[in-house]
This record gives sequence, structure tokens and C-alpha cells, in this order.
Amino acid sequence: MRRVLRTSAVVVASGILAFSTGMLVAREVGVTQITLVAFLVGMPFAAIPAAVSGGLFALAKSRVGVAVSLTAAAVFVAIQVPSFVTADHVADGTELTVLTINVAHGEADAAAIVAQVRSSGADVLAVQELTDEEVNDLVAAGLEEGLPYSVTAPRPVADGTGLWSRTPLTDGEELADFGFVPVRARTVVDGVGLTLVSFHAMSPATPRHTEQWDRDLARMRDLMNSYPGVVVVAGDFNATGDHRQFRTLASDGFQDAADAAGAGLFRTFPASRPLARLDHVVTSDGVDALEVNPVNIPDSDHLGVVAHLRLPAAEDLSPTSADQNRGSSMTGGGGS
Repeated sequence: MRRVLRTSAVVVASGILAFSTGMLVAREVGVTQITLVAFLVGMPFAAIPAAVSGGLFALAKSRVGVAVSLTAAAVFVAIQVPSFVTADHVADGTELTVLTINVAHGEADAAAIVAQVRSSGADVLAVQELTDEEVNDLVAAGLEEGLPYSVTAPRPVADGTGLWSRTPLTDGEELADFGFVPVRARTVVDGVGLTLVSFHAMSPATPRHTEQWDRDLARMRDLMNSYPGVVVVAGDFNATGDHRQFRTLASDGFQDAADAAGAGLFRTFPASRPLARLDHVVTSDGVDALEVNPVNIPDSDHLGVVAHLRLPAAEDLSPTSADQNRGSSMTGGGGS
């Protein structure tokens, strides 16, 4: 009987460990299979089943099994540690606060959003799932008193996005070939040219949508590479740091502001009991992330994200960036 129990413990522990390590492989290769994409949301907790498998191996008196399980658990913990480590601060320019919120098909409390803009001192607001009704509600709640410039693309249900800014927005446009419709605009803050994007990646809820999600993240990264000056992309990426697609986007010249601020593993979705951080502010590497926090907005199924940033000083930008900033059209001011 004891032998049967030991054998059963080894079998169960081996299955748990195989699943955990399989997810580690999936994390690294950038899968688009819908079930694996969903399971990767749980990677911050992967050390727990690995430790459980170690306990089962210990009951079975398998030293090798214990060693492998504890090594796997240590790897899973190590993967998440960088999210708690604050990056070195290198920028010495103006501070900029960005608020992003998915407004849940235009149902989120507009007055609460405006109150959050005021209390956080937000200079930029990025909105996803923006509808015409939500635009009207935000304006009626006084949003344009503090953020008078806007570029918006309201749409029914989940397709729309928008940007509001304290400083004039120019070159506003809707971006083509995405599942939802991101908007992009340019602004200048104390001599520093910024490219701002309100972004909403397709939700990987079906196999077809998962393929679109993968394309959305890859295309957004390509566009980020082409933009002049400092880049800030804020929104609902429908991806976490455990999805290879998001890590590719927020790397090699770009960063997830929450990770750079050492904000840890705070989560934004679903708002009632958050399981995953799907909402992000991604910036150029030269931007300091001072503090990044989730905020609750009534009637949204996402928590918002407030990122307090510090921009590089204008004189610290490379000659290439400065030339690009001067070459951009910076006329106009009012929103749409």
C-alpha cells in the first residue's frame, strides 16, 4: 500500500511539474494557441504548484524530484523579481502624469474619471472602448477644463479610443490595420516632442481574435520604432509581462512603466477581483517611471493605471531625436 501511495505521489507530482515547466516554455516562445495564452496569465503563481510537486516528491522520498521541483519554483520566482526592482533614474526633465482607462463599452463613470484626472494631476488621458456617449459624458463632467486638447475615435461597443492632453495635440490620426482603432497624436512638453498613443489590443477570446491580438502587438511595436522623439503608448494591451508578445513590444528601447517603477505584480482585470495586469503605460527607455499605481473607476471592468513619469530634458535628447522633433508638424491645437 505504501508503495502504491508513493507511486501515486510521484505520478501526480510529475504531472504538476510537467505542466508548470511546459508553461515556462510557452512563456518564452510567444504562443498564440488560445488556451495557452489564457494560462500564461497565471504565471506569477506558477511557483505554488511547483512547490506542491516538491512536497509530493518529498512524501515519495524522491530526492531528484524534490530538487527539480524546487529549482523550477525558484525559476518562477526569479522571473517575477524584476517587477519589484526600481530602474535607475536617468531623466532630469519635466514630470508627466498619464492615466489610462478602459471604459467598458462606454459605461464607466465619467465623473469619476474626471475626478481621478484632477486628483492625480494627469497631463494625458488615454481611453479605450470609447463611445460617443462616453465622450459627451466626459465633456459634461468637465474633462476639458483640465485637458482641453483631444483626438478621439469613438465607436460602438469596444472599438473606440481617445486621447486628451493638457498641451496641444497635433498630427492626430486613427491607426489602420488593428482589431480595434488606436489613435495617435503629437505634443511638445517643455521642448520635448512626444508621440502619444491610446492603444487597445484585440482580446484573445477566440482563435481568430488571438491571431489578431498577436498581430496588433507586433504592429504596434513596429509603429513605435518609427515614431520620432519620446514615445508613450497607454492602454489595454490584453497581455501581461508573461506573454512574449508584450515583452517584445516593451523591450529594446522601450519599457513597461510599472516594471521600471518597481510596482510589483498589481493587477487590473477584472476590476472586481483582479487576476491579470492587462493595462499598461509603455514608454521610451529615456523616461523615468517614478510611480505607477492602479486606480478604481466605478462601472468599468478594468482598473485604470496612473503613471507618474519624468521626461528627459530637451537638451539631453540625441541629435537624431531633436532633428525628428523639429521635423514634425506641430500646428493646430483643438480637439475632435
